[in-house]
Amino acid sequence: MVSYIALKEAGAPFEVHPINLGKKEHMSEKYLEINPKHRVPVLVIDGEPLTENIAIILWIDQNFPNANLLPKDSMQRGQAISILAWCASGIHPALTPNALPQRYCDLPNTAENVKQCAQKLLTEYFSIAENMLRKKTWFFDSFSFADIYFFWCFRRAKQFDIDLNHFINCQSHFENMLTREYTQELIRFEQDILEKFNA
Repeated sequence: MVSYIALKEAGAPFEVHPINLGKKEHMSEKYLEINPKHRVPVLVIDGEPLTENIAIILWIDQNFPNANLLPKDSMQRGQAISILAWCASGIHPALTPNALPQRYCDLPNTAENVKQCAQKLLTEYFSIAENMLRKKTWFFDSFSFADIYFFWCFRRAKQFDIDLNHFINCQSHFENMLTREYTQELIRFEQDILEKFNA
């Protein structure tokens, strides 16, 4: 979702090739030739694969600078990349145990404990974001890549049994993202793909 919205917001032309993780298409020989990390997303540029959301975002920024999706001020630009890295290395890894607790501990009857530990981290992280977003529509003076990645993180957290109601500013940010054209387009696209995958 992050790279899709980022590419759309930048006005970049691209084609989408959905990967069905449920059917382990990411572990197929064909896909592993493109990305041996067996993860999504992958952006293939002139036959060369580029992986990881932050790398893709920085490539988009460099090649579509007029989209102004990273602040131009050097300190704010650094802060925006810091938020991207935080989403990738902090918030995102704390989300996964809620869906796949067995990846972190396969002992019997430990799944709920794994989820609880992850949710403590998420509560801490969203509390930090709550302060960052106080009296603000976006993390910076205008919409940026940082808003896209944080939106994905918060949306994913909302899909789990986690009480997020007290994060008023994060929720407001989430709702602001939902008003954007390409966020709406992506959600419709996602629903269509899931229906096809589940058919």
